[in-house]
Amino acid sequence: MSRRAFTLIELLVVIAIIAILAAILFPVFNQAREKARQATCVSNLNQIGKAAQMYAQDYDETFCPWTGQYHNSSLRWQLRYMFPGLLDPYVKNGLNFNNGDIKEVWACPSAKAGLASYSNTYAYNYWTFGGLNLGGTLNHYDPAVWGPYSSAEYDKPASLASIAKPAETLFIVEGAQLCRPPQYKIAFPSGDPYYIGVWGPHQRGKGNVPTTVTSNQYIKQMISGTLSVVLFADGHVKASPTQKWYHVDYVFENGAWRGQATDNTGWARNF
Repeated sequence: MSRRAFTLIELLVVIAIIAILAAILFPVFNQAREKARQATCVSNLNQIGKAAQMYAQDYDETFCPWTGQYHNSSLRWQLRYMFPGLLDPYVKNGLNFNNGDIKEVWACPSAKAGLASYSNTYAYNYWTFGGLNLGGTLNHYDPAVWGPYSSAEYDKPASLASIAKPAETLFIVEGAQLCRPPQYKIAFPSGDPYYIGVWGPHQRGKGNVPTTVTSNQYIKQMISGTLSVVLFADGHVKASPTQKWYHVDYVFENGAWRGQATDNTGWARNF
């Protein structure tokens, strides 16, 4: 009994069907993977939020400074002295002070995929919580330029009681180590958008961003992203449009991406 082989046309039809199914299913699989990464980020920030609350309880209801060595320029930026290192005793997962690696709880999987092992992926709202200038010299700044951040109270880390709307105030967000409020754009009109420090790694953009600080296209894509996971001061975590946290004068992607903030709502201690 002879066997009938597939004809060329039949093989081409099968291949075409497989290609169509792949085109349909691969984006679905990618979306599912990204959702899983987003869920990991939510879990990470939940743990970091609990650590921050425990730190505050141990230190007279005061949030941790952005660095514990502000007055020592050689130590100021070392991982063990910056906010991840200060919160590490309450987390104990992901920091290696010997080689600088930042992993596990301290690493957003969506952002970390394109970065070095020592790169930060969570950014502290340090203007509001960590002491904008721990040297205590900001109270002479012009309020017309610095807005609420000209007040001497912002020289030091925030107390729990000083945050008027903790459920609405950004505490930590996916980004570049330290993040800055819309007031930064007012104080520094020509300031590079890289220094805002807020990324949207879960829906990355094309990376058409006017920054001269970095040439890393992956970082530029995150800057022009549209979905960030945010830890708020009361400890809850949720996804948020990345544009919400940028001043309206920041425009990326040839005008397709624009910031939404006109003031420091969601950033300052009182708004």
